[in-house]
Amino acid sequence: MKRLTLLFAGGFLGSGKTTAIAAAAEYLRLNGQKVGIITNDQGVQQVDASFMRALGIDTEEVSSGCFCCNYYQLEKSVNLLQENKNPDIIFAESVGSCADLAATVINPLLSLAPGRYDVVFSVFADIRLFIKFLCNEIDFFAENVNYIYQKQLEEADIIVANKIDLLTAGEVRYAKKIISSTFSEKTILYQNSLAQEGITKWLKTCDALKSSDLRQTLNLDYEKYAAGEGELAWLDEEIGIVSQRMKAVESAKVLMHYIYSILKEQGFTIGHLKFLLDNNITQAKFSYPSIEQMDDADVAELQETQRVIMLINARVQAPPEILKKVITEAIIMTETASDCKIIENNLSVFRPGIPRPLHRIQV
Repeated sequence: MKRLTLLFAGGFLGSGKTTAIAAAAEYLRLNGQKVGIITNDQGVQQVDASFMRALGIDTEEVSSGCFCCNYYQLEKSVNLLQENKNPDIIFAESVGSCADLAATVINPLLSLAPGRYDVVFSVFADIRLFIKFLCNEIDFFAENVNYIYQKQLEEADIIVANKIDLLTAGEVRYAKKIISSTFSEKTILYQNSLAQEGITKWLKTCDALKSSDLRQTLNLDYEKYAAGEGELAWLDEEIGIVSQRMKAVESAKVLMHYIYSILKEQGFTIGHLKFLLDNNITQAKFSYPSIEQMDDADVAELQETQRVIMLINARVQAPPEILKKVITEAIIMTETASDCKIIENNLSVFRPGIPRPLHRIQV
C-alpha cells in the first residue's frame, strides 16, 4: 500500500475550512490527483458532507463526536477511501469545537501505523476574528470557548489566516504584524480561499511540511475544554418548504434571514449557521459565521421551484431549548410572510458531550 498524505484541517467554527478544502480538492483533481475528504461533526446530519458529495468529491463522514472520540471511525473512513478510491491525498476536516488533535489523532495514527502516513495539520482562522482575539476584543464568546480557540492555534503546523479579501490592504498589514509577532515560531499563511493563488500556496506549503514525525502536544485542561464545548448548542434539522406560488427558494432565503436575525437580536453568539438547499436540480450552501457577514462563497444560483429541502446545521452559544425555540419562531414568521408550508423532520438539538479521546500520545 502506497504512503498516503493526510491533510488535517482544524480551526474554529466559521473559519472557512470547508471552502478551502473544496477549492483545493478541485484544483488537485484538475491536475490529475485523486482526492478524498473526511468530514466531521458532533451531529449526524452534516451540511459539509452533503456539499462535498454534490461537488462530486469522494467523501466519508465521522459523526456523533469529534475525531478523537471516534478514532476508529476515522481510521475506518481512511481505509474505505484508500481501498475503494486509492486517493493520493485525503483531507480530514475536524469539527470546529475540537482541539488536541496532535495528541489524540495525529500521533496515534503515526504511531499505530508507522510508515503509512505523511501528515500536516493546518489550523484555519477567520482573520477578522483572529485579530479581535489577539487584541482581547472578543466579548461575545465565553471564556472557555476562547480557551478552545487559543489551544487550536497553538498546536498547528500551519496557521492559515483566512478571508483576507474581507479586509483592506492596511488592515491586512496590521493583522500580519500582530499575528507574526504572537506566533513567531509558526508557519503562517495569509489566504483568500476563493483565489487560486492562495490555495496553491497552501498546498505547496503542506507538501513541504508534511511529515511522519510525532507532533508536539498541548498542555490542555480538559475541564476547561469540556466547559467550552458545553457553552455551545448544536441543532441539526431537515426542513421541507412547499410554495404553491413556485417561490420555495425565496421562502428558504427568508427563513435563513429570520433565523440569523432573531439570534442576533436576542444577543446569542453564532459559532456558525450552515444551510444546504436542494431544489432537486442543484444544491447550494449558505453560511453565516461569527462575524456579521454572510459567507456566500459556496452559493450557487438555484432555480425557483415548488419545493425545496433545507438542511440546517446551527452552532450557537445558547441553551439548546432556546435555539429550538428560535427555529420554531422563524418558521412561523416565514410561513406568514411567504405564504408557504414548512415541514420539519429529523430534529436533533443538544450540547456536545465531554471529550473522551480513545488515545492520547504526548510528546
